[in-house]
Amino acid sequence: MLLFLDVDGVLLGKKNPRDISHSIAAGCDEFIDFSIEHFDCYWLTSHCKGSADTVLNYLKPYVTDPLYEKIKLIQATDYRTFKTEALHGDFIWIDDAPSMYEIKYLEENNLLHRWFQVNTRQDYHALEKIIQDLNSILKNGFL
Repeated sequence: MLLFLDVDGVLLGKKNPRDISHSIAAGCDEFIDFSIEHFDCYWLTSHCKGSADTVLNYLKPYVTDPLYEKIKLIQATDYRTFKTEALHGDFIWIDDAPSMYEIKYLEENNLLHRWFQVNTRQDYHALEKIIQDLNSILKNGFL
């Protein structure tokens, strides 16, 4: 199964929603470990349109060296306008705020259940919680 990952608002969050600065979200190491072990992982972020180098350079100041080595295993995607252009196959998409067009696309194609909203700007511990949902899908499939 494919796992598409956004960065801002997912891997990068805020310890306090009123903070102006971002930091790597709580549980990110465990989330990345779990994701890489169980999924084929792809970046789906405006920081990666065809090259993983851009997103890696963007994340470098926020992550530890061991985490950096792990995220280097995540593959690049490419899209022009909407992230849904890159979605394919048997996938799960983790994003904090898809556009209205992207939501409509998912609804019209009966794929909305494949999007999981994770917003670590509002809930700094959201990545710790999503692992349970992903594990359930791996064991039971989509309900």
